[in-house]
Amino acid sequence: MDLKTLLIDLGNTALKWALLGDERTPQTVVHRDNAAFKDKLYAQWLELAPDRVLGCTVAAPELAFSATKFFNDHDIRWHWIRSQAAFESPGLTLRSAYENPAQLGADRWCAALGAIDAMPGESLLVVQMGTATTVDAVRHMGGNEYVFLGGRIAPGPTMMKKSLEAIPALRGEPTEWEAFPHSTRAAVTTGILDAQAGLVREAYETLLKEAGRVKVVLAGGAARFVEPRLRAQLPDVMLQHNLVLLGLAAQARHQLLKE
Repeated sequence: MDLKTLLIDLGNTALKWALLGDERTPQTVVHRDNAAFKDKLYAQWLELAPDRVLGCTVAAPELAFSATKFFNDHDIRWHWIRSQAAFESPGLTLRSAYENPAQLGADRWCAALGAIDAMPGESLLVVQMGTATTVDAVRHMGGNEYVFLGGRIAPGPTMMKKSLEAIPALRGEPTEWEAFPHSTRAAVTTGILDAQAGLVREAYETLLKEAGRVKVVLAGGAARFVEPRLRAQLPDVMLQHNLVLLGLAAQARHQLLKE
């Protein structure tokens, strides 16, 4: 009998979930500043009657605890993924070069696996733009072998804007990028977009020297704001959301093979 697997990506602002097989079209619940969603969400999960849950969480510990209690109360097997020294399956091996592999955020590890699933056979720069921006380098070593080399973390676009809004004169709605901003609003917007794109470009050029060819996989809630500026500077950008769920799906399929 086929097992029904529920995949969960619990982030700082939103929770995404899908059944294995439908991971590219997930459901999304914004949980930040929202306390009224749990009953409806748990009722949906109960109706799905999953046999097991595979999840990734690096934020919202109270919600993670609540969900875990729900699964326990209904005898649903669950596992919150942690980063590994290596992920090895018949079609993919990803090794971590992190000094302490367990210290790497599980979302970054899952996103790396998801990016490989979305664009196999390439050295990749995996960019997630949310509350924080993470830019991680994955080198293709040939065949099905990859190495997670490491990455960069910086404030995301919204966090950058909020930090500047501590100064009243810098408050205002975002506008378009300008080569030579003629207003304070445009100066703030342009500065943020250039900071985000520059972070990615620097990481891209560094990995390019190592790998010879690099593709950029871009994801996250803030990606759509930065994407036009980034595409103006880098040629190989692929917008692919739900990388964490894709990575969870890869791990779930591997576990099914072992059972």
